[in-house]
Amino acid sequence: METVMSFISVLAGMSFSLAIGLLAEELIFGKVFCSFFARQAARAKTLQKRSDAD
Repeated sequence: METVMSFISVLAGMSFSLAIGLLAEELIFGKVFCSFFARQAARAKTLQKRSDAD
């Protein structure tokens, strides 16, 4: 039982660390994710227009 509790504690700590790291990255770099997703949306619209033109 102690091993299970240790495993859960380590898993929770790693998840929390990842969440804090992603939050800090977003606060520092700002619009990195927004610009990435905006490019994908623009590309999807371009592909949609091309397929409609055919």
